[in-house]
Amino acid sequence: MTKATCSPGPGRRGRGRQALLPITSVVVAWTLAMFTPTLTFAAPVAAKVADASPTGGTAVRSCESMIDLRLPGRTVESATSVGATEELPAYCDVQLTVTDPASDESFRVGVFLPSATWNGRFVGTGGGGFVGGGPDEPCGRYDPCSLADGYATANTDAGVPTTNNQGEFALNPDNTLNEPVVDIWNHLSIHQTAVSAKKVITAYYGKGPAYSYFYGGSAGGRQAMMEAQRYPHDYDGLAVFWPALNLSRLLPASLWPQVVMNVAEHFVPQSTFEAVNDRAIAQCDGRDGVHDRIVSDWRACGFDARTLIGDVLTAQEADIINKIWKGPRGTDGRFLWHGPPPGTPLDRMAGTVTDEDGTTSPQPRADALTWVTHWVLQDPDFDWRTLTYEKFADVFERSVAKWERTVDAVDPDLSAFRAAGGRVVITHGTFDSSIPVQGTVDYYNKVADRMGGIREVQDFARLFLAPGGGHETLIRSHPHPGLMPAGYYGGLPSPGSALEAVVNWVEKKRKPMTLLGVGEGSTGETGMERPLCMYPLAARYKGHGNTNDADSFRCAAR
Repeated sequence: MTKATCSPGPGRRGRGRQALLPITSVVVAWTLAMFTPTLTFAAPVAAKVADASPTGGTAVRSCESMIDLRLPGRTVESATSVGATEELPAYCDVQLTVTDPASDESFRVGVFLPSATWNGRFVGTGGGGFVGGGPDEPCGRYDPCSLADGYATANTDAGVPTTNNQGEFALNPDNTLNEPVVDIWNHLSIHQTAVSAKKVITAYYGKGPAYSYFYGGSAGGRQAMMEAQRYPHDYDGLAVFWPALNLSRLLPASLWPQVVMNVAEHFVPQSTFEAVNDRAIAQCDGRDGVHDRIVSDWRACGFDARTLIGDVLTAQEADIINKIWKGPRGTDGRFLWHGPPPGTPLDRMAGTVTDEDGTTSPQPRADALTWVTHWVLQDPDFDWRTLTYEKFADVFERSVAKWERTVDAVDPDLSAFRAAGGRVVITHGTFDSSIPVQGTVDYYNKVADRMGGIREVQDFARLFLAPGGGHETLIRSHPHPGLMPAGYYGGLPSPGSALEAVVNWVEKKRKPMTLLGVGEGSTGETGMERPLCMYPLAARYKGHGNTNDADSFRCAAR
């Protein structure tokens, strides 16, 4: 790989004043004044014609000359020509700093432009956890990258660290909230990345992208849905994976298993959790017509850990596990949030470590702890082990009251996105060990309730559940096989993938009926393929044919 770089010098990362910056007219004025596109762009989404193949092109100027690009509110820090490799074509790497004039806070954006193979399209990619993205790489954390197929790409650091980041940036040294940085991380940076990328693309190729797409899972999935809800004209299509939509509920809920075990004064070994899951999967498998250790009808499983008392579990352990599966509840029994379905690996949600002497200790999720200590209580020294059921419910409710309207991407009104011609494909594994699938299902149902029913919503937004599927590449350590959407680990529109489905839906008006599910897991079947059916349908074995062949299954009502 060869590089030729032009750079004006190190970029300034302003920390600025720490005045509170709620999302008000100040932010709106900044957005309109500093970031309204001034270059020529493609026609609005709704005006695009079916089966219109975009025309790409080559650069109309050198990569090095991009250092001289002047864009309001942005500084081009470097423009680097990168030579072709076996994985990627030659491209131009443009690094920008975008500064919020209201707070003097800034964030980085990386835009990556194929030098001679541009296909006329643009893909933005998201981050994971509290990390906004990885602007030093063409697709951030996704590999292989859509740049390999000729897409221009971009992503951002969202103004926060790209490593060793569990959300500590929310607090200033005096334990006040750093609201300017939170606002940039939350949604401003991902929106302005789309705006910035289109400006850079237009300057480099002499025209903007014909179609723009976004690809993101987990936190990146939240970013994608935040775009649909707040900035519906940024992208024509969204490929969304296991989205962390409900941070104000999801993160405190991730401490619930630890609170349950701590109150009981008994931390369950992972080997016991795994033995219970073996039994749950054995009981609930086969409802799709084939026994393959994949629970297709996860909602009907209804496994009760108390059936294993005296065999695998003590009565106390059975009570702990049932409470974990049920999910957080108030002291009066009221619903707070969803738990994981029986069969879901609990190494993330209910992390424990067992020493050689048999002592089992808690290992709570770092992001959940930081959420409670920094974002909710604003007390980094808070000891989670002081949480009783009553105190947990109080922390949970404080989290929702404080952050739901700000960081949750759960607005069910997607009418502006639909009116803009936007299309979204969402997929989620039913045994996701980090984000319970029912939260995504509930959100989709609320969108349907708000917008005229499932059939109306399916005209622009479709949900595909992956039976037994996990959270990103964590599935590869699951002891049981599970289905994952094809190409889930990278940003290529591979056959049967969510990105391919979105591109074909936007550009060719081909509504996706299924995605391709591929078997994963430490004991997964090599070459297993199944259809991932459009919600609320589920795959059923036809009764004949190879059970590893997707054509041997059909999608049917549950």
